[in-house]
Amino acid sequence: LPLLVPTAGVMLVPERKTEDGFEEHFGLNYLGHFLLTNLLLDMLKQSGTHSHNARIITVSSATHYVGKLHLNDLQSRCSYSPHGAYAQSKLALVLFTYRLQHLLTANGSHVTANVVDPGVVNTELYKHVFWVVKVAKWMTAWLFFK
Repeated sequence: LPLLVPTAGVMLVPERKTEDGFEEHFGLNYLGHFLLTNLLLDMLKQSGTHSHNARIITVSSATHYVGKLHLNDLQSRCSYSPHGAYAQSKLALVLFTYRLQHLLTANGSHVTANVVDPGVVNTELYKHVFWVVKVAKWMTAWLFFK
C-alpha cells in the first residue's frame, strides 16, 4: 500500500531563513511538505486502486488552532514570533491537506489525504523552548510524552 508521511520540521526556532530564503518554520514545515507531496502525487495516484487507496499522512499539531494565516506576510517579516510562525506553518499544513483531499475526491482519485496531530512526542523539537519548559519536559516526559 503506497504511503507518504513527510515528517521533517522545526519548532520555535529563532528567526532565520532556509537556504532558499524562506522563514524557517514556513519553509520546512509547510513548503517542504507541499513540494514533496506534489512531486510524488502522480505516482501515488497511479499506485492507488479502487480497493486500496494510496495515502498521504500530513503531521500537524493542535497548535494550528491558534495559528493565523497571514497571507500578506507568510514570511513573518512584520513581527516575528517563533510561536506564531510555528502555528502558521501548522495551520497551512492543515488547510493544504483539507484542500488536497477535496481535489482528490472531486477527481475520483484513489488517494486519501489525512492530517494528524500525534500529540506530545519526546523528540528534539523542544530544543528551542525556554529553559523552564526544558526542565519540566525532562521531569515529566516519561509520564506524559509519547
